[in-house]
Amino acid sequence: MNKRLLRFLTIIAPVGFILLVLAFTDFILFSKVELGELLVTFVVLSIAATIFSWWVFNQIDQREAEINKRASQLEALNIAALSLITELDLGVVLQKVVDLSRDLVSSRYGALGVLDDMGTSYQQFLVSGIEDETRRAIGRPPVGRGLFRVYMREGITLRVDDISSHPDSSGFPENHPLMHTLIGVPIVAKEKLIGTLYLSEKMDPFVSDGSEPIPFTQEDERILELFATQAAIAIENARLYRQVQQLAILEERQRFGMDLHDGVIQSIYAVGLMLEDIQRKVQTDPTSAMEGISSSIRSLNTAISDIRNYILDLRPQHFQGRNIVQGVEELTRALRANTFIEVNLDITNMDSRTISPENTVEILHIAQEAISNIQKHARASEVDIAMYCEDKQLHLDILDNGVSITPANLQRSRGNGLRNMQDRAASLDGEIVIGPRLEGGTEVRLSVPIKI
Repeated sequence: MNKRLLRFLTIIAPVGFILLVLAFTDFILFSKVELGELLVTFVVLSIAATIFSWWVFNQIDQREAEINKRASQLEALNIAALSLITELDLGVVLQKVVDLSRDLVSSRYGALGVLDDMGTSYQQFLVSGIEDETRRAIGRPPVGRGLFRVYMREGITLRVDDISSHPDSSGFPENHPLMHTLIGVPIVAKEKLIGTLYLSEKMDPFVSDGSEPIPFTQEDERILELFATQAAIAIENARLYRQVQQLAILEERQRFGMDLHDGVIQSIYAVGLMLEDIQRKVQTDPTSAMEGISSSIRSLNTAISDIRNYILDLRPQHFQGRNIVQGVEELTRALRANTFIEVNLDITNMDSRTISPENTVEILHIAQEAISNIQKHARASEVDIAMYCEDKQLHLDILDNGVSITPANLQRSRGNGLRNMQDRAASLDGEIVIGPRLEGGTEVRLSVPIKI
C-alpha cells in the first residue's frame, strides 16, 4: 500500500466513522440530528483529520529521510573502508583517507595531518578539494599552530562552527581559501595519536546551487569517528607493508653483497694474486708472464660483465621504449629500492602522447641526474617528485629535504652533471631552476614547452 493511499485513508476513515455514528444515532436511536450540525461536524472533522494526517506523515517523512541518510552514510562508510583495506601503498592510503572522508560528510575541503614520532609537528600534510595551483600559491604546509595545536594537544573530536571567532584560531596564510566551519577527528593506532583528519565547509548534499556552508552535525562526527578507526587500521597495515618491503630490500642488498663477495670480488682478488705472480716472472719467464697477463685480462672482463649485469638489473636501460610517465615511475621505484628515502610521486594532468620519444629521453636523463645527486650528496630523508602539464608546459619538480645547495656550490661545481642538465633543458627550449629551498633542501624545477 503506497503512502498516498495511506494519507487518504487517515482522513476518510475518521470522518466516515463519525458519520456512521451520527447515522446510527439518527436512524437507530431515533435521535434527530440537524443538517447544519451535521455539516459543521463534517467540516470540523475533515479539517482535524487533515491536520492530524499531515502531522503524522510529516513525522514519518522526517524519520524516513533520517533513516535513508544514515543507511546511505553507513553504506558509503563500508565502501570507503573496503577501498582502504585493498590498498597497501602508504602514500595512496593517506590520500584516499582524506578524499573519502570528504565524500562521507559532503565537505568542500579536507586535510590529513600525519604526526612525527614525537607528536609535536606534522610529518606529512595531505589536502583534498584544493587545486594544485592554489596549493602552490599557499606555500609550505602548516606545522601545527593555532587550532591545529589544540587538536594535537587534546587528541579529541572537536566541531567549530566559526573558525575566525575561536580563541585559538591564528588565521589563514595568504592565498588560502576562506573557511568557516571545521571538524577535526583524531586517528589513533595502538592508543597513540598518529594524525588528525580535518574537514571544512560542509555543503548541503540536497542543494546544488552553491549555497552557504552548513554546520557539521553530531551524525557527521559519529561517521567520521568510525571512519577514523578504519583509517588507522589501513595506515598501520600500509606502514607494516612498507617495513616488510624495506626489510626485503635490505635482505636483497645483503644477498647482492654476498654474491659479489663470493663471486666478483673473489675473482678480482684472484686476478690480483695472478698479477703479483706475473710481476715476479716478467724477468725470468716472459712467455709464462704473457700467458698469465692474457688470463688476467679474460678474468677481469668476466668480472666487469658480472658487475654490469648487476647494475643493469637495477637501473632503467637508457629509457628506450618508455613514455614519460613510465620513465619517471621507474626512476622513482629505483630510488625507493636503492635507498630508505621517503619518495612521494604525484603525476597529474599528463598525456604521454604529447611528449615525443626524443624529448622523453632528454627529460628522463635530467630527472635521473637530479635523483642521482640526491643519492650522492643530499643526505635527504624525503623527496617529492611532481609532474604535471599546465599552460602548454610540462613541469617536473624534484624537491628534497636534505642538505641545501648554495649559489656558491653552483658556481664552484666542476662536475658535468649540473651543466648537462642545463644543456639538455636548453636543447628542449625549456628552463631549469636549481637552487636551495626556503624550508631546507634543494629544488630542481624543469619546465618544457609541449608542442601539440
